[in-house]
Amino acid sequence: MRRDQSTALHSQEETPYQDISTPLPNKKPKPNRAIQDFISSIHHHRVWLHLGVLEVKQRYRRSFLGPWWISMNMLIFIAAMGLIFSRILSQNVAEYIPFFTTGYLLWSFISSCISESTDLFKANIGLIKQVKLPYNLYVLKFFTRNILFLAHNFVVYVLVMVFFQKNPGWNCLYAIPGMLLLILNLYWICLLVAIISTRFRDMVPIITNILQIFFFITPISWMPKLLGQDSLIVKINPFVYFLESIRQPLLGHSPPLNLWIINGSMAIVGLYMSFRLFNAVRSRIAFWID
Repeated sequence: MRRDQSTALHSQEETPYQDISTPLPNKKPKPNRAIQDFISSIHHHRVWLHLGVLEVKQRYRRSFLGPWWISMNMLIFIAAMGLIFSRILSQNVAEYIPFFTTGYLLWSFISSCISESTDLFKANIGLIKQVKLPYNLYVLKFFTRNILFLAHNFVVYVLVMVFFQKNPGWNCLYAIPGMLLLILNLYWICLLVAIISTRFRDMVPIITNILQIFFFITPISWMPKLLGQDSLIVKINPFVYFLESIRQPLLGHSPPLNLWIINGSMAIVGLYMSFRLFNAVRSRIAFWID
């Protein structure tokens, strides 16, 4: 009798290990925190729009012209450098200055976004430490401020086109999708730079030097036809595609299809890479900014 009881107890203890037919509980896939953070930032659109406009007002508080000072400085710089470079490069002034204006206007927007993104999270350390908000909200606030500056500087383009009696026609509407693709590409670039610069502070001077190099190898102050369309510098430079998708419509030309394909492909691949990195390090950003 005792043997039968011990055998029964022994069989009951071994039953959970021997019954391999019982299915194991399925592990739920981890949610993509990067996408959730981005969607949450879109829902808080009133916050980052208000903060972006507020930063512009605070920067130029008690100033008579406010952000129009930037537009005046850009207009003077373009007029002076345009006349000099057109003679050095033996280019027609009426053709060169509108080309240089659109290129420099867009490059100022691109370079300021990338260079300022090196300090993006650190500049918002007070909000990050005290208020629970999605991190992409700070990126969108950052873009709101820079897009407002671009809108102010766009007056320079209008003045130059009116002065040289240039009419881009309906082709200028192609600049709208080109601008949307540029913002998408700048979004993932700035997010990537902000994360890496927050972790490694040595990236700040490196990014500054890289932007200076790209200014000279990108057709901003010189025309691509001077090197030829088959030039390797023009073909492999991503900033060329960013600029041309907007500059060509603003100058009255219809952009080729390959510009849209290349810009769209870079946006898809770049957003995937930056979101993967953000998803991996999101919980560490608050500790890195100390």
